[in-house]
Amino acid sequence: MCTLTLATKNDGYLLAMNRDEKIARGAGTAPETRSCDGTRAIYPTDGAGGTWIAANDRGITLALLNWHLPGQLPADSTMAQSRGKLIPALADSHTLADVAGALNVLDLDLIQPFRMVGIFLSGRAVYEWRWNSPTLETVVQSWEPRHWFSSSISDEEVLRSRGATCGAAWHETDAGSSTWLRRLHASHADVPFSICVHRETVSTLSYTEVCCGPERVEMEHFFGNPCVMEKNGSVSLELVTKSPATPPFIATTPSATVQPV
Repeated sequence: MCTLTLATKNDGYLLAMNRDEKIARGAGTAPETRSCDGTRAIYPTDGAGGTWIAANDRGITLALLNWHLPGQLPADSTMAQSRGKLIPALADSHTLADVAGALNVLDLDLIQPFRMVGIFLSGRAVYEWRWNSPTLETVVQSWEPRHWFSSSISDEEVLRSRGATCGAAWHETDAGSSTWLRRLHASHADVPFSICVHRETVSTLSYTEVCCGPERVEMEHFFGNPCVMEKNGSVSLELVTKSPATPPFIATTPSATVQPV
């Protein structure tokens, strides 16, 4: 179970994500800056080197959600590889084309279904890659506020319940602000599908917020449920010279992602 919220601006964006996971997996580690091939990226880890969100000095943020498909067969735990390894393999990308190209050559056969969202400051582009094993689909989204949800109970049910909660929240006077994001991601409305999760074996283990502007990107991270907000600090990077404003063309398909009303 996870909730991802994007609030767009003309010159940047805010992105917030709840990491909902089995409590036994642990909260992971705090975000750190990592360098690879001349690119610097910030991301927390799941304790095993993987991550669910990363932001780099090119104004790119990648976020990963599990995809629970109807009729999906249980994973073969002896063969499956962690989805958390995907974003570290892509975090050094300079452009949208870099991300798309690298993702297309990765061996995904042993990776369980996922949705990966990419936010690109250059060109103000929002892309979503959906892997349903064996097909990788690319969906181009508009530069607008948006939400994505995932739930091991039911992606369809959580889309309806959390979608309604988020849709109503956009009518609040401070909608789209950091304060609003934190309040929304701490919501307990519509249990058991509340955005802030408190279940016997599953909980929101952390809240991560990315603020990307024309010159800097900052990641703030909080351990535990967002209703508690135990901040662990923040890490920021100066952005390098931006890439060309027009992203390369990639074939699109209609989006089914919920938007605020």
